[in-house]
Amino acid sequence: MKNPLLLVLLLGILVLNANADKYAGEFMYVGAGARALAMGSAYSAVADDITAGYWNPAGLVQNRNKSIAFMHSERFGGLISYDYLAYSQEFNSDVYAVSLFRTDAGKIADTSNLQWHDTGSDGVFGEDGSGAPGDSGNDDYDQNDNPSGTEGNGEWDPGEELIYDEGRITWNSAADNALYLSWGRALNEKLSVGVSSKLIYRKLMDYSAWGVGFDAAIRWNVTEAFAVGINMQDVFGTYMFWNTGTTESVSPTAKMGTSFTWPVSRFHSVITFTADGDFRFEGREFATQYSIPEAGISLDTHTGVELLVKDTVGLRIGSNEGNMTAGLGFSISFAGHPVSIDYAWVTHDQLDNTHRVSVGVGL
Repeated sequence: MKNPLLLVLLLGILVLNANADKYAGEFMYVGAGARALAMGSAYSAVADDITAGYWNPAGLVQNRNKSIAFMHSERFGGLISYDYLAYSQEFNSDVYAVSLFRTDAGKIADTSNLQWHDTGSDGVFGEDGSGAPGDSGNDDYDQNDNPSGTEGNGEWDPGEELIYDEGRITWNSAADNALYLSWGRALNEKLSVGVSSKLIYRKLMDYSAWGVGFDAAIRWNVTEAFAVGINMQDVFGTYMFWNTGTTESVSPTAKMGTSFTWPVSRFHSVITFTADGDFRFEGREFATQYSIPEAGISLDTHTGVELLVKDTVGLRIGSNEGNMTAGLGFSISFAGHPVSIDYAWVTHDQLDNTHRVSVGVGL
């Protein structure tokens, strides 16, 4: 166990000091599957279904059946739609998965072609001090004498009146797409490893970017009841290249978790307790639960509990970075295929709550 663990950690350390852009990879942290989300996104040590391609690809080997999964949600009061689609199957004792994520902000108004009155910051046409009443100060633009002037500079400045003309407004889209290609292998009965490669395409109005990155993970069944999972997300740094010539980079996130299962045979049930910590190295100070500003390290926590009754009904509750989560799920058989239907309620302390539903089918 030591060698794979050290390998994963050392790969992450190689890029900890690299320059990265804060929050450049936020769209990749939404998650997959309502079961995991209802458990507070504390899933790196559980990861026993098709969604392991996202949470911990080493966990793919826990489900060797062909599977498909889908999830849809409307976030932030319906402003943003989020979709997830995945397929997995076993091949030569390894398990492979393909996962597609799409975040879509819909149509966005482009008002850059609107006209305006180039009056300057005082909002009044005329020569300073001698023009219309109220035209004062020194805001007349002159390339040589007053290059910082705002009146007549050919640019819109605060205080200048826009000329609203719907004919000059165009509409464009903003969407983020990520394709995960995942692989998992069991090294022995207790230890498994996995890798996910990520292909990214982002579009914002007339701008677009392509990107690539990798996740590397392990999962260790310490005992029948206790497991440990580590997923080094963006282990080499994930890079996105915009058509403007700008390059964004995402620093690694070390997602580490544990899980403990407690069978309650009297009620034909199993209780699972799980906890994760996301360690980031991009200098977050405010948009995180805990941070060490001097070292540029931050930590967000996730905890969850699941009560599974007769392998059929699951009741879940959790905490995602301090925000409450909850949900339930049902496992049934339809036309001879196992089907799981899960629901998650994810709260937010500042934005609207989100409802997410996912469906998984064994083939």
